[in-house]
Amino acid sequence: MHKELPVDQNIEERSNELINSFRSSFWIDERKWFVRCFTHDQTIHLETLSEITDYVKQKLPDSWKSTYPYDDHHQFYNTIRKFDHYEFFNQPIPSYIRLYNINYLRLKFPINDEFWSIVPNLNKLKSLAISSYDDSFQSQFQTLLDQAPHLTQLSFHQCEPLPLQISLFKYTNASIRQLNLKFYNHQFTEEECMTLSHSSLGVQCEILSIQVKNRQCIIILVKNMINLRALNIKFEHEEDFQEIQWILGDELLIENTSETVEIIQWLKDHLPLTCLISIDPQSVNGIRIWI
Repeated sequence: MHKELPVDQNIEERSNELINSFRSSFWIDERKWFVRCFTHDQTIHLETLSEITDYVKQKLPDSWKSTYPYDDHHQFYNTIRKFDHYEFFNQPIPSYIRLYNINYLRLKFPINDEFWSIVPNLNKLKSLAISSYDDSFQSQFQTLLDQAPHLTQLSFHQCEPLPLQISLFKYTNASIRQLNLKFYNHQFTEEECMTLSHSSLGVQCEILSIQVKNRQCIIILVKNMINLRALNIKFEHEEDFQEIQWILGDELLIENTSETVEIIQWLKDHLPLTCLISIDPQSVNGIRIWI
């Protein structure tokens, strides 16, 4: 639970009132229900000690309180499983903080030296999101991947359009099965799709999300990614894709335009009959293919 207060209210007083309301014998002795309260700017957060925390703030809490007598900062940070703001690690962090149980992490390169003292290992990391990446960080990124033996999902988020970074095709990590390049801000060409298909991560990839230049890229990915089970494609330049509404098995529910009929028929003619194709309802010009 969280609540944002008006700027004219004293957040420290309100947080004290809130945490004290859970210090009664009813909560502590009868129910044995302990809570933790912390603040960020003008927002109060309240959680039970049994909750697993998703940390989405870019800085440490301004204040921290608990009704459990043995609760402390070590216990609090030990419950955090998800860090969804890359700026968190770009601040002075007390030396006693250690993050051992992260399973989702968003990072931006370069990673400062302090990171590895805060995060001693990445043994529990399952999903990694990289923001604003370029080739100059190849060595540092590979070192990070080497420390994540159970990583299954890797995604890239790029705000500024850049030429494709060639190092993307060179990374290795034996456990990765999902690649998300949909928000990389780059449309992969046929040649780039072929290179991706034969890269280490491409060979072992089972679920791929990606932006591509044209329909031929789909054929390249499906035919050459030998372990691919699901493909999530986004097109930018083929206007005929804008008219597709829904494909379900052999039933076609679309706008009556020759362009739409042509592209759907083209996909059916060139993809294996075992492929199930549908529109991605959460993406403009997006297509999902199950292989």
